[in-house]
Amino acid sequence: MKPITKLNRSDMDLRGVIENSAGGISICFFNNKGGVGKTTLCANFAAELALNFDAKVLVIDADPQCNLTQYVLPEEDVNDIYSQQDPETIFSIIRPLRSGKGYEIELPTRKSEKFGVDIIIGDPRLALEEDLLAQDWRDARSGGIRGIRTTFVFAELVKNAREKNYDFIVFDIGPSLGAINRSVLLSVDAFIVPMNIDVFSVWSLRNIGQTIATWKKSLDIGLSMAEEPTEVTELAPRGKLRFIGYVTQQHKERTGYDKIDGEDGPTKVKRKVKAYEAVGAKIPKEIEHYFKDLYASPDITPHLGDVKHLGGLIQRSQLASEPLLTVSGPGTASRGQAREIYRGLVRALIKNLQAAKLFGA
Repeated sequence: MKPITKLNRSDMDLRGVIENSAGGISICFFNNKGGVGKTTLCANFAAELALNFDAKVLVIDADPQCNLTQYVLPEEDVNDIYSQQDPETIFSIIRPLRSGKGYEIELPTRKSEKFGVDIIIGDPRLALEEDLLAQDWRDARSGGIRGIRTTFVFAELVKNAREKNYDFIVFDIGPSLGAINRSVLLSVDAFIVPMNIDVFSVWSLRNIGQTIATWKKSLDIGLSMAEEPTEVTELAPRGKLRFIGYVTQQHKERTGYDKIDGEDGPTKVKRKVKAYEAVGAKIPKEIEHYFKDLYASPDITPHLGDVKHLGGLIQRSQLASEPLLTVSGPGTASRGQAREIYRGLVRALIKNLQAAKLFGA
């Protein structure tokens, strides 16, 4: 497929890496703090991979709020789908577990033409399964096969997606440290942390790093005690959850003014707010401290990039259910900037995946 924006020689080489890889890399965008632009980032990352790097991408809306679904599908399609009594959604994958029927084999995918991806749409009923996943997690930690099977429900989804030859399987999940998100995170190859540059995002890094470390330790103990080791080997994800990078987002202009005396009198000059700069300076150290043991490789570059303030482009993109890369009309003057930003983010991601040797996993 011809890219929608021109690729340079280096980008073409990276596109070749994807084409020649074993594929099936599973990634989750996650922050337990809300309001960090996670869904917008997830959808446009996927669009850049699909529309410019010719990747076959499956996005999975594992957030009961269904924001990703509402973004990548036209409004009329969303209304038609959720007007049905029992639409095929991510809930279709989990529901059989409650009745003891095992995993759902078929993937209930739909096509998002504008984003160039397939999607498993979200479902508000997914929130009803938090209790099931929480209860069975206790069983999983003590080696119970039912609990392990339930915990790895999304790992089975990922395996099925790999068999369908998807290059990337991308999850969007809600802002919590609950049972659904735990199950998703323990099932994927790597996760990306979107964040704002503020003190609350710094606190969220501590929560995420400590919680994931605890989850992994508890699961490892449970797997070592498993009643049926052979079945556990078949159920378990192909690798360990890894941190592949973070993205900082600047949704508001964090600027002030200094007065500088000149020949023609005082002049106001824009500057970054000192508090904002101070928080930004803390982030690399916090990432290093709380995520070092989760790094996909010592050779990754943790900061994938920074998403600058894009004015009204994001709102226009959401209203049109169209990527930042292609949306047109009023309020899209910063589209070129968005294209540069997401090209840079995907370049950084692919290079980190190469460093972590995930393309050959």
